[in-house]
Amino acid sequence: MNKTAALFREAVSKYDSIAIYIPGSPDPDAIASAYAIKLVLQYLSIGSDIFAEKRLSLPQNQAFIDKLKIPLIFGKEINHEKYKAYIVPDFQNNWIENISDRIPCAAHIDHHARSKNAVKADFSLIRTDSGSTSTLVALIVKNLNIDFAEKDMVSMATALTIGIYTDTDKYDNITSLDLEALSFLSLFADWSILQGISSIPISPETLLYYNKAIENEFVYKDWGFYGISYVNAKNRDSIAIAADMVLDKSNHNTVAVFAVIENHNKKEMYLDVSLRSDNKSVDLNRVIKRITPNGGGRRYKGAYQVKLDYFLNAPDRDMLWKVIETTTIETLSRSRDTLYITGIEDIYSSIKNKVRSILKKDNDIS
Repeated sequence: MNKTAALFREAVSKYDSIAIYIPGSPDPDAIASAYAIKLVLQYLSIGSDIFAEKRLSLPQNQAFIDKLKIPLIFGKEINHEKYKAYIVPDFQNNWIENISDRIPCAAHIDHHARSKNAVKADFSLIRTDSGSTSTLVALIVKNLNIDFAEKDMVSMATALTIGIYTDTDKYDNITSLDLEALSFLSLFADWSILQGISSIPISPETLLYYNKAIENEFVYKDWGFYGISYVNAKNRDSIAIAADMVLDKSNHNTVAVFAVIENHNKKEMYLDVSLRSDNKSVDLNRVIKRITPNGGGRRYKGAYQVKLDYFLNAPDRDMLWKVIETTTIETLSRSRDTLYITGIEDIYSSIKNKVRSILKKDNDIS
């Protein structure tokens, strides 16, 4: 990571002002990564601000930024004259509407597979063998050898630890890279803050959505689908938590919890689907990418979104939901079958190649 850290420093040092942009939902991993990057830029004498497209929707996340006083600016618009470049942490696609065509991407750091729509960045660090983006940022910080003030180092280490904790599902899916980062961060993190934030109970809204999901269970072979109907945008992150809870409680190896997210102030409506799996042979990122480029994930966790703004004024909401629910279940069912058919074809292809290799060796001997 020494060379990687040097390349990051070289890339960002080209600019005197950078916008750190969080597309989609600002979860702890994205927030922590952005915050650490902002502190690094500060010590490199580079001005920066953190922008989040969407507002926080979980009490845990609000407590997180309140405790650590993380400065977030909410909204999609940035001043293109003020910022000379932008950075995208913890998102597969670093192409940002109304930004990427005006200023360059200084850095793109993520632990998901890179999107086909991604644009070139001065510095790109994509590691799918990492459990979180916070891990990658922590290792960059470790190898930059910057002399941070104690309060900044404590705050940054605490944030990054929370990012790793949440995105590895409370360390259940931790990797060797995560352990290396945590070993470094543990020297500085404030454990009283960590304990306080991690003990915040699940919100009543999340429990409501979980119960509604269970009531609307649809079983297809070894997968379970759970439609919640309409959800206010301020509670959208509850869907992901409900998906975690459903997988933990159900007998299915793969589950999908979905809802229509509404934001009437911004005149937005979109389908949000959170998938979870404890089957190591199920690659959820692959499943999602076959459905839409607007999403992705890792083998055991992922999500995707589909814009539905056109239907904001639909006169019959019940009928609209029924169409969306039926279509989503059908799409996911077909994706499930395609996944397993492709898996069988891959196995067959592998066997066939091995046989060809053996036959070729025999011919070479004879």
